[in-house]
Amino acid sequence: MSAPKVSVVVPIYGVEKYLHQCVDSILAQTLEDIEVILVDDGSKDKCPQIVDEYAAKDKRVVAVHQQNGGYGRAVNHGIELAKGEYIGIIESDDWIEPDMYEHMYNSAKANDTDVTKCEFYKYNSLLPPEKQNEVYKGKNQDLDTAPDSAFSVDEYPLIVAFHASIWANIYKSDFIKQQKVIESKSASYQDFPFMIEAMCRAKRITVVKRPFVHYRMEEGQNSSTVRRDERLLLMPKQCIEGKKILQSYGKYEALKEEFYFHACMTCWNFYKNIYLRHKKAYFKIMEELFADLKNDNRFQYKYFDKRMLAFIRKVLRKNFIGTLVTFKDIRRFLISFNFRKGFVIQFMGIQIANKTSKNPALLKLKI
Repeated sequence: MSAPKVSVVVPIYGVEKYLHQCVDSILAQTLEDIEVILVDDGSKDKCPQIVDEYAAKDKRVVAVHQQNGGYGRAVNHGIELAKGEYIGIIESDDWIEPDMYEHMYNSAKANDTDVTKCEFYKYNSLLPPEKQNEVYKGKNQDLDTAPDSAFSVDEYPLIVAFHASIWANIYKSDFIKQQKVIESKSASYQDFPFMIEAMCRAKRITVVKRPFVHYRMEEGQNSSTVRRDERLLLMPKQCIEGKKILQSYGKYEALKEEFYFHACMTCWNFYKNIYLRHKKAYFKIMEELFADLKNDNRFQYKYFDKRMLAFIRKVLRKNFIGTLVTFKDIRRFLISFNFRKGFVIQFMGIQIANKTSKNPALLKLKI
């Protein structure tokens, strides 16, 4: 029996609310010659039962149950078992367009690539309808600028600055089976060092300039993008691992502008989100991460805007207090209004609201 064209690995933990939408979107692919490996990572909800139901109904589905080991272990286990010519990864609270793997596979075959990447949507059902499902675009993170033909990371280093999104790729099987996602329970952003290594190793990369994945980013689904707890401390640590990988492949000097831009943008966003009681610890890890820039006169900060540059300089100067308080923070503390889906009114540090607000206040009154 010939190998399937694409194996799709789905790491699963506690996502019964979203799992049907995810798996149904994979099984509905116009490319029917696929294998779907559902890796239940010790879920306590109905996910194990749902996985078995899919395996019983569709012979393309492989049900895998393991003790809880975290995202990295689930992905690695699925890749080890995959029999496909190419391998993709889809997170179990996301879903995909029906023609995703047909386009991705055709591009990979036509260009004989190690990695084929696509764009994606960021989805948040809590936003107004017109903003719920927008194509992801970021500063210097637009895949429209990528070459139309196959390239290496040396030829297009800006690929390192783009969102890691390892789930918006397919990989040649014998290529990706040679590396692993870092295995760490409850980690955040394990895909960053994984992406760095894949891009360093890949001789041929292509980009399909269409969004196919709907990446869920909303409260209540345990994503690192909306998390605020101490697990976010793992993010700058993952960046340090990414830097070590660049150095091990001899690509640090060539890619440091793109690497530090990506690391700074993500660290900055997570640092803003994390609870105040963890910010000092986060700041100390960022000091280690960005320390090499302090005496690097050749570093140009060529992708940094004024706000990012001000932030990174505070880190390099070890100005922890300066990262906590800005004019905008003071203004919000003294007087602010928010009437989207409810209301938050704040005056002189006293907050009155009928919804959750992250604004710091002396007194919070919820009505």
